[in-house]
Amino acid sequence: MTNQLGSAQLKDELERHLMIFEPLELLPRLVRSTRDIYENRSILKHLPCMDFTIRYLAQIVLADVEAGKRFRKVECLKVLRAVVRNSTETPNFKPETVRLLFRIYKNLIFKVSEDGQWAASVLIKDQLLTDDEVRWLIKNYKQSVHPLNRLLLYPEHHPAIVAWAEKVYKACELPDREAEVVALVIQDSIPSYVDQSNTDLILRAVSRARIPDEAKEALLKRLSHRENYDTLLDIALRLEMPSLIRHMIVEVDKEQAA
Repeated sequence: MTNQLGSAQLKDELERHLMIFEPLELLPRLVRSTRDIYENRSILKHLPCMDFTIRYLAQIVLADVEAGKRFRKVECLKVLRAVVRNSTETPNFKPETVRLLFRIYKNLIFKVSEDGQWAASVLIKDQLLTDDEVRWLIKNYKQSVHPLNRLLLYPEHHPAIVAWAEKVYKACELPDREAEVVALVIQDSIPSYVDQSNTDLILRAVSRARIPDEAKEALLKRLSHRENYDTLLDIALRLEMPSLIRHMIVEVDKEQAA
């Protein structure tokens, strides 16, 4: 295909691919609008996940969103999502970059197609939000699964989310996601208002709780018994916590010796 291009076109094509490796220099020169993002989307999806690349693209997208311009919103969201996913770990974006991403999310999450909503949701996944942003999620969690997911999967303890989860639990609002709700209210211990009769559910909740590994391990061991060893083994493997497996072995040895 490159053999069919003129010299000027060939240079442009090569530079656009070089942008993947030299985004600081080439991205501002070659991508200046949401149209540029759309037309270069196949290349831009390979950009490294850096604060610079995400912030630069997010600024372009947000400007057109807030100006009410028509553009390929879903495709631009997919580009941003692809760049975020190019990181093997949770991206460590600067707070001002997260603010940009949340503004995009807030403006578009209820306005684009379902495909676009899933893309938008990835932009703020596992990112720490301001109190106002958390309150916005709480205010809107009934409108869509997307703000609900961001609350249920919020990466750290947040007082407003704990209070929200307690209210949701007591109202039996989310029975299908009860383990995730309970996980949010577990702090030093499991609150007395939580029904612990379903030990498998409680074990899964503890495994997801935003507490130190040492506290999590102690709670899991306290709740373990022969009937829930299958669940505990799954948790031990998922959390890469071999101490739980050793604990079960010791308990089985005690049982055999009795």
